[in-house]
Formats: sequence, C-alpha cells, structure tokens
Amino acid sequence: MSSTKPAGKGPKSSTPEETYEPDAFAKKFGMPIGEAKTIIKRYGPSRRKIDAHMAARDA
Repeated sequence: MSSTKPAGKGPKSSTPEETYEPDAFAKKFGMPIGEAKTIIKRYGPSRRKIDAHMAARDA
C-alpha cells in the first residue's frame, strides 16, 4: 500500500488564505491607515475580498 495522497486532494490547511495588514494595505492602495483599518474591519483581512472591493470601488 502507498501512503502518499493523490495530488490535489486533501485539506488546504498547509496554505492559508493570504491576509492584509493595515499598513501594507494602506501602502498598496495609497490611502490613510485609518481608512485601511476601516475597510479591513468591514470586509475582513482576506486579500481576495479586499482586492475585489477595491476593484469595484474604482470601477
């Protein structure tokens, strides 16, 4: 018997979703840190969610 798992199968706990820290987020989007903290508080620290929010905001 093989003890290896098939590729692409299993939990993704080894690669957690990337998150923003307020200072890095503020710097990336050129905004005051207070505004960055407010957005992170509202949408959570998920880079995917915040990037989508910022794309929609600029549209």
